[in-house]
Amino acid sequence: MKEAKYFLSVRFSIEPQAEAQVLRWLDGGHAAEVAKQPGFLWCRRIKGEKGSYMMLYGIESKSAFLAYESNLPLKKKFADERAPFEKYMKIERFHGEVAFSV
Repeated sequence: MKEAKYFLSVRFSIEPQAEAQVLRWLDGGHAAEVAKQPGFLWCRRIKGEKGSYMMLYGIESKSAFLAYESNLPLKKKFADERAPFEKYMKIERFHGEVAFSV
């Protein structure tokens, strides 16, 4: 696996009535579609407690992340897909470079 130099973390919690729908959307193609963007290397979903999750994307560079962020048609597509269940989710995004590693 190629080593990522930049990361996107998307933490989210889902109310129980929408959890299955959200996970079907993620597993049904959304996560793979994000991960196949230029410069994206891999994706992991981490399950926490009580409907909390985190998607972690490894990316080649900050410039690859910024190119993804500026892809407005793709962002609109994702927003439209997420709209039916977005009111049942709390989403927090974070991105950056590795500051420390052991």
